[in-house]
Amino acid sequence: MEGAKPGQAKIKSYMTIMDSMTDQELDFPKVLNNSRILRVARGSGRSVRDVTELLAQYKQFEKVVGKMKGMRPGRQGVAQMQKMVPPHLLKQMGGAGNLNQLMRQMGNMDMMGMGGGGKR
Repeated sequence: MEGAKPGQAKIKSYMTIMDSMTDQELDFPKVLNNSRILRVARGSGRSVRDVTELLAQYKQFEKVVGKMKGMRPGRQGVAQMQKMVPPHLLKQMGGAGNLNQLMRQMGNMDMMGMGGGGKR
């Protein structure tokens, strides 16, 4: 992660944490109590603070996604989303370019039938 940009490093860190979560925890993050957060932190080699930061970012992102319902796909949709994402969150994600890349990746996952829910 040393050669990665800060936003990319943060995303990789979050993915490492998520790899240590069970399917239930990924699908329903509200089940993550203190003991589960500690287990995830240990399993991912990250701190409890990193895990709780990820959960806080998820809550913020969930609000943004809720606002996105009904948006048109394409450049206009990405521009609208950039306006909705809190500036500090956009900065942590590595800027608008990384947000656009993330959205494309999420779109590809949905097309491949990997858009969350169910077994992994």
